[in-house]
Amino acid sequence: MIEARFGWLVDQGVAPERILVLAASSAAADAMRARLVDRLDRAYEELIVGTSADLAARLLHDAGFDPFAAVVAPADRLAILLERIDELPLRRHDFGGSPSALLGGFVRRIDRLKAELIEADDYAAWAADLGDGEEAALEREFAEVYRAHERMLSDAGALDAGDLIREALRLARERSAVSGRFEHVLVDDAQELDLAPASLVRAVAGTGLAAAGDRYSAVRRFRGAGAGRLDDLSEGARVVMLERSVRCPERVLQAAFAALPGVEPPAAVPGGEVVFWRCANERAQAQSVAADVERLIAREGVEPGRIAVLVPAIAHEGQAVAVALEERAVPHRLVGEAAFFHRAEVRDLLAWLRLLADPSDATAVVRALARPPIELRSVDIARCTQIARRRKLDMVAALAAATESPQVPPEARERIRVFLKLYRSAMAALDTTRPDLYVHRLIERLGLRRQQLFAAQADVVQRLRALARFGELATAYVQRAPQATPREFARSIAAVADAALPEEEQPDLIGTRDVQVMTLQAAAAIEADHVYVLGMHAGLTPALPEPIPDALLHEPMPADTPSGRDRSLRQLLYVAMTRARTRVVLSHAGSSDRGASLGPSPVAEQARAALGLEWEDRAEELFGPAETLHSTYRMLRDELLEGMARTGGRLGELRFDTDLDISHAVVRYLELLKLSALIARPEGQGGAEAIRDVNARILQAVTAEQREIFTSSPLDDYLLDAERDDRRRAQATVARDEPSLEPFLPKRGDGLALSATDIDTYRTCPLKYKFARVYRIPQEPTIHQRFGILVHQVLERFHAAQSGGSESELLGLLDAGWRRGGFGDSEEERQLHGKAASSLVRYHARFQSEESEPLWFEKSFAFKVGPHLLRGRVDRVDRLPSGEYELIDYKTGRPKSPAQLAEDVQLSLYAVGAAEAWKLDASRQAYYYLRRR
Repeated sequence: MIEARFGWLVDQGVAPERILVLAASSAAADAMRARLVDRLDRAYEELIVGTSADLAARLLHDAGFDPFAAVVAPADRLAILLERIDELPLRRHDFGGSPSALLGGFVRRIDRLKAELIEADDYAAWAADLGDGEEAALEREFAEVYRAHERMLSDAGALDAGDLIREALRLARERSAVSGRFEHVLVDDAQELDLAPASLVRAVAGTGLAAAGDRYSAVRRFRGAGAGRLDDLSEGARVVMLERSVRCPERVLQAAFAALPGVEPPAAVPGGEVVFWRCANERAQAQSVAADVERLIAREGVEPGRIAVLVPAIAHEGQAVAVALEERAVPHRLVGEAAFFHRAEVRDLLAWLRLLADPSDATAVVRALARPPIELRSVDIARCTQIARRRKLDMVAALAAATESPQVPPEARERIRVFLKLYRSAMAALDTTRPDLYVHRLIERLGLRRQQLFAAQADVVQRLRALARFGELATAYVQRAPQATPREFARSIAAVADAALPEEEQPDLIGTRDVQVMTLQAAAAIEADHVYVLGMHAGLTPALPEPIPDALLHEPMPADTPSGRDRSLRQLLYVAMTRARTRVVLSHAGSSDRGASLGPSPVAEQARAALGLEWEDRAEELFGPAETLHSTYRMLRDELLEGMARTGGRLGELRFDTDLDISHAVVRYLELLKLSALIARPEGQGGAEAIRDVNARILQAVTAEQREIFTSSPLDDYLLDAERDDRRRAQATVARDEPSLEPFLPKRGDGLALSATDIDTYRTCPLKYKFARVYRIPQEPTIHQRFGILVHQVLERFHAAQSGGSESELLGLLDAGWRRGGFGDSEEERQLHGKAASSLVRYHARFQSEESEPLWFEKSFAFKVGPHLLRGRVDRVDRLPSGEYELIDYKTGRPKSPAQLAEDVQLSLYAVGAAEAWKLDASRQAYYYLRRR
């Protein structure tokens, strides 16, 4: 609906850059942007598609708000609180053995308060009036923690997402020009908007608002109050009700709407399939899903990316499903809280940082020894830990002693020496290097990235990107604490990893090739042909909402009561079922890990009753994917025992077919014998060959009647069919060792998204382009590269003020950026600061004296060449006295030679972009060199 509205507006002559499109998550925004790019055949300045936090950041940037303020994620804020925990007034709250868990809960609660526009002073005033009692004292203590949190962010010059939206809302209310920034604002999944982002949307949109949503699909909205948000947005507006489901067929909708008592489903196309599984236990549930997914892919040709598995928790049901899918070589991806800090390569890097900060951390030392590049044998690690215990040494000191111990073999001693050499070289820079440079060099020194580049593994690109992301965390830490050391960063990131606040991962909504396993809460944006909803037992409950007092809420909200939580759970399961385009499977385990009996969820029972279906029992496969022979053996054995009694009882009867009954019973026994022989066949012998050999031997000892029954049995076809599945699984495993990089290319629709830098990099070295744009391997920035980035940022912020600022204001921005950029006090850095100041003074003098009129700064463009999207941003566009236009790009490096200029594509691309996107014929293009040498 939003895409269609966008296309109609563009067809009516509205410029794409005058339309704001908002989505509920960054993944949904990326997918929306890709689809809108495909719809556009014309050039444009830029597409503004993002989340409400992205909108707030853009508005503040355009207004010149605190140019060097850092935006910090929840994990960063947790790190700040942990670093300054002694300053927090925590006397009554119970740490429960984990300060990280307690403070992580505070961060989530503060985020919810800001989303509802409840500030620290508001909470403190409410808590002050509570009177006496333990609960009142706890609330007052939390109010002080909230205030301390805000003070610490202010001290660090940082903002969180809630601050961004609050400041942008204040700006929009104070400046009328902000509300005229966009002609139209299109909001998808509007039911998910909390009060703060909804207020910002209202302030920016004016009368040009179009919102799409489902009143029953709020899974992120506080207390599931999506219906109230849609009612608020639609007040006084034209409401268009979609009366027919486009995604879900009729049977799927009937099951989904059974979760919403009293709500009638809309019309839908006939068809669809809903299946109900009652599994023996949680392992049986995971195995059943994996086997069915394998059947869909192998037998029905369903692409893995068109299958989704939804679970209550990744750490529980999700991990079990991942193991079962891995057994069957089904490509899959876990999405959720188990993603980042649980990755093997990230845990390896964390182990080294932990042991460098604390040599007594035996767990970290043991992991570093066991993993590449050391790979010490387990028995040798045991010898080293024994030395540490006997001599009462930390593990690192014990390793030094182990190099002289006769108990440790020569090869192990050599590996230990390699470890100690790496340890000592890393320790030498632990308190003197910037954390981001330290992490980059540690990754290279340990060879973690090199190992991935030469590994034949399907997820090599994800591994490289995870290492790159770790480097980005270190960079963000430096921006927050420019004078911090790697030792302090190591302690901070270790605490964040322990606090169960990992980096948020979202579903892939653009051409995924894997089965995605995700939480129910993360599923709102996806669509899939086949959806499995697991954990539908009677004990399923929704996550408890953050404890926000009703007295502080600024709008009507459903009460936090058992019935309200039940409604939230029903909405969550409704959303899960309506992700399916063809088929949905609802499953629950019949018993828990402890053996307790579990019945189905009331919602699942209501859905089953609405469709008149029955629960299908699913047993556990004791042998996993190799279950066919064993399970068939058990089944035939049970049938044989039952059949013997039945056949034996008939022998005394006067019947003409007694001989036939006996022959059938004998053949059933012979088939059981055949299965026993197949299970015990020599390793490496194929199933078809083994069946042929066993059949030949058995047929030599049977009667003619038994031979006829034996050879007409469908058992052989069943077993050979299962062997074909095994071969396919093995082929899939081999195929995954030769992964395609296509999913990781920077694509937009059928083509690539390219910039002048991308083109120049590829022309210089295709391998360098592959590392930078496909693998996204970060390079350690030189001090001169950091210098160039800073000067660009200073000029961007200076011109963003649009006030023709003074020289002192320009130099003030340089000093502020210099401190935030983590520059030190070395002689080289002092010289660079002096050169930057003199360059900016010259720039300001020239800027004031030029006759040309600056028209735009940081002007974006995008246009298509065939299927490819070319985009860029021009630093400055001037109108010359003659009326012509000049495109200017700032440079802080060495001037290009005439030969280099002749081969240059950047300015030529800018000229084409200006003509295509802005309809501006730029007669001149220039590089503006800021730094003299």
